[in-house]
Amino acid sequence: MDSLIKGRQAALDNHLRRMWPSDTHSDARWEAGPIEKTIPGFRVRCIQPTDASEPWIYVSMGASAVSERGHEFAVLSPYAYPRHVETVTMVADWQASGHNAHVGALLNIGWPWMEGSEAHQMLVSDLYAYPPEFGIFQDAGREISILWLVPVYANEAAYARRRGQESLEDRFESKDVNLLDPRRGSVLGTAEIS
Repeated sequence: MDSLIKGRQAALDNHLRRMWPSDTHSDARWEAGPIEKTIPGFRVRCIQPTDASEPWIYVSMGASAVSERGHEFAVLSPYAYPRHVETVTMVADWQASGHNAHVGALLNIGWPWMEGSEAHQMLVSDLYAYPPEFGIFQDAGREISILWLVPVYANEAAYARRRGQESLEDRFESKDVNLLDPRRGSVLGTAEIS
């Protein structure tokens, strides 16, 4: 298992450095919890943008190696925020524990995704903030997706459960929502969805 994880991390490292060649890459670890047992050597790649108008990117490194249908996960952030390392680690561990963190899944992370935000759930989505080639890499002939953990409000999560992820993302697009703004309001206002 260790060699599979290390090989996957090397393939992902090459991909990330090719996609963001001029940005600063560093790795971080969240030491608490069971992650070292579920994904030995797991870490989170932190990509600091050269251009301050671009987001910070936090990417799991090895989450896809422990499941046949596994993915890697990314959080995009308007600035450096160490708690994203914990969030990405938690989602990777959740997937490694046998859950299917597929596109459209909703995860309640139990805390606001960033200070000042009331969004405490994550919608698993394609990494559509970038061209398609950024969200897919190859390892040993296998195509692996990097999925975006999009912060959403409770009523947005309920809406996505009821009407589908694409319907919610269409609302984001039609209202030109900045998904990286921690103080953005819900695209649904104060409406409660049951």
